[in-house]
Amino acid sequence: MADNSIRNNIRSFRKSRKLTQEDLGIILGYSARTISDWENGCTEPGIVAIKAMVKFFGITYDEFFEE
Repeated sequence: MADNSIRNNIRSFRKSRKLTQEDLGIILGYSARTISDWENGCTEPGIVAIKAMVKFFGITYDEFFEE
């Protein structure tokens, strides 16, 4: 099960940009289902996905993993 801070942060960063799960998936090259799985704690994003999100959202790794 994914860390609550990671899943909540992904959802928060996505919503702050007014993106749907599908929108974010298209931008990052993942399915909407994958984004949903990350946000619901079913799976965790890998390092490649984390790097892409940090770059896209313009945040630091500390911000991404912040509780």
